[in-house]
Amino acid sequence: MPQRFLPLLAIAAMQPALAADRSAASCSLADVSSTLTASADGDRIIVPAGSCSWSGALTISKGVQVIGQGVGVTNIAGGRITVNVADGKSWRVSGLTITGTGGFNVIGGSKNGRIDHIAFNSVTGFTENRIIWINPTPGNYSAGLIDHITITDPKSIGIHVREDWGGGNNSYARTLGLGGLDAWYVEDSSFSQNTATYDVSSPLADCDGGGRIVFRHNTIDNNYFEMHDAIIGGLRSCRKWEIYNNTWTTTASKLAATGQFAQVAIRGGNGVIFNNTFTASTGVDIVVDNYRAGGQTGGSPWGQTCQASGTAKACLATSGSPPRSCSADSDCGGMAGSCVKIDGASSSLAGYPCRDQIGTDGGGAQTVRPALFWNNRVGTSQVAPTVEGRFDGRYLVEGRDYCIGPTTSSADDATQPTSCGGVAISYTPYTYPHPLQSSSSQAFPLQPPLNVFVR
Repeated sequence: MPQRFLPLLAIAAMQPALAADRSAASCSLADVSSTLTASADGDRIIVPAGSCSWSGALTISKGVQVIGQGVGVTNIAGGRITVNVADGKSWRVSGLTITGTGGFNVIGGSKNGRIDHIAFNSVTGFTENRIIWINPTPGNYSAGLIDHITITDPKSIGIHVREDWGGGNNSYARTLGLGGLDAWYVEDSSFSQNTATYDVSSPLADCDGGGRIVFRHNTIDNNYFEMHDAIIGGLRSCRKWEIYNNTWTTTASKLAATGQFAQVAIRGGNGVIFNNTFTASTGVDIVVDNYRAGGQTGGSPWGQTCQASGTAKACLATSGSPPRSCSADSDCGGMAGSCVKIDGASSSLAGYPCRDQIGTDGGGAQTVRPALFWNNRVGTSQVAPTVEGRFDGRYLVEGRDYCIGPTTSSADDATQPTSCGGVAISYTPYTYPHPLQSSSSQAFPLQPPLNVFVR
């Protein structure tokens, strides 16, 4: 059996047998919390129809499912949910409408989480201004599925994926694994900005600190996907991104009013972007950047541009500690090879490759592994990525750091490149829909009789 299919077995094995359905007396925080307290791993907590206002947060630390009666049926104002479920357990939250200051703070290490069939309407995220904030505690990383959600008129970042509080070193120590399960998948969801103008600081998604995100089969109305490079103090770049089969609808007047200039903005890490449809062009529909190439510096240890001498070093140990400046392995706990150059030392291009720039791979000495773009279109015209003009364009070169499919009007010809700059590249998208959609699916509304009633 090919290795890429082995995770499917792991998913099936980790789905717990449902021990009991436990129905909360109401959708109030007190009733849902008491039902959760009485539950055990494998249980479902059924949240009934109604409209409730929560003044605190629900904390889920067990491998359970919290299931409302559906969007517009179970309505929670201020629905704040912290998920701290350990690795080896599965969890799910589904069937709600959330408004006000609400959202998710996912800090546990479970690799089988699911957030689905939830509407977030004009929501201000409750943790660091994020609506769905994936930020596991040090030494952990998580994975799972976000599907069939709607985020309408967000007042903060929609979905933000980060590896852990240790800055992302652990993620870079693992293989890139494009097309694998080691990521948060976002699929079959919609993101829209309906107001005449909106806050451009509220993108639909963000990623940094070693985060891994797959964004596919979604619809986007006047919003954009972004991610960060190694510029923010103590954080590595987003580790991997796969963005494909999405449809963007764009209104020129909204873009002009808000200052949004791209629909997909990539600043570091590695991945693939393909088969996306843009109904109107912004002129730079997909932009690729390298902020440290002479344009911007960040906090330690990235507080220099990558044109520097290439001698500055940072800790890349996998202990969960953030990257920090160093001069020897002893500064990083003594792990051999943990103190490495922040940037490359190319004789022809000082500092190339920049740490975690687009088209690189690896946690220690980085190698060039080009990113791929193909069959992204406005009408019949293929969209090529645009290199941001504010920075030194020599650090992001087509044919070396990234490659695109043939720029023809025929969709059949805009195929995936199989090599780039002499580097052979293979990629197969992971199965769609994600297996978690079928392994824990539940039609709405849920109807009695239920096994256990908790008041």
